Amino acid sequence: MVLLQFLRRHSLAVVVALSVFLLAMAIFTSQSRGSTSFLEGLVGEVISPVQKVIYRAASFIYGSLAEIKERRNLRENYERLKERVEQLEKELLRMNELERQNQRLKKLLDFAVEREELVVTGARVTGKDPGNWFNVFTIDKGRNQGIAVNMAVVTERGLVGRIIEVGPNWAKVRSIVDAQSSISGIVERTRDNGIVKGNNAFGAEDGTCSMVYLPLDSEVSEGDKVITSGLGDFLPKGIYIGEVIEVVRYKKDLYKTAIIKPGVDFQRLEEVLIIKARSDE
Repeated sequence: MVLLQFLRRHSLAVVVALSVFLLAMAIFTSQSRGSTSFLEGLVGEVISPVQKVIYRAASFIYGSLAEIKERRNLRENYERLKERVEQLEKELLRMNELERQNQRLKKLLDFAVEREELVVTGARVTGKDPGNWFNVFTIDKGRNQGIAVNMAVVTERGLVGRIIEVGPNWAKVRSIVDAQSSISGIVERTRDNGIVKGNNAFGAEDGTCSMVYLPLDSEVSEGDKVITSGLGDFLPKGIYIGEVIEVVRYKKDLYKTAIIKPGVDFQRLEEVLIIKARSDE
């Protein structure tokens, strides 16, 4: 009874004393000697399971901490790699866009070289009227760059239209597919002259043109090429307009009409050339 009361009153002191004793015994028994005494063997039997538990617990904690650290490092590496991939994707997109732009500009340059008799300047499309078609659009060159009303606008694929309004550093272009456009053309094979008008009117846009006032005896047919006739003051002769896809004669007309598909893609315009003058002028 006396012993139990003592242990209850001084339990913390007993636990500390026992712990110190076991630690001392562990150190003592860990020393390298040829044989062990009975007491050392007894202490070893008591301490060994405790050491195993402590070792396993320490190993588990160390492993868990190492795994947490590894996961954190993997997460950080993943975030860095993800950011790098995003940067590379943006760079690849930029390089692809530059490559496509270079290809377009090269074609425009080739056209300018082939038509040495023309004085041209390049411009970028900066805006357009609402809708899918480039009926009327804005470019980034204007009066300060020598641009004037009625100058012809082209790409390497053919005639785009003409300048209708000019500002200091901008200009508006009316394309040949716009319903208000009207230019003089000639069928390359038959040499028939006519007026090429745009078919893109509000609510009825198909990106084609109509060549009207063709003679009734004209032999124009599908597949014929139409070029500028040079009869106007602003369009040089021989600029490609498009290809005839249909020939019709409306009931009250005293002439034939040829439906033309333009060479230029009027839904995807980005760069153009403005013909400023003929080099022989």
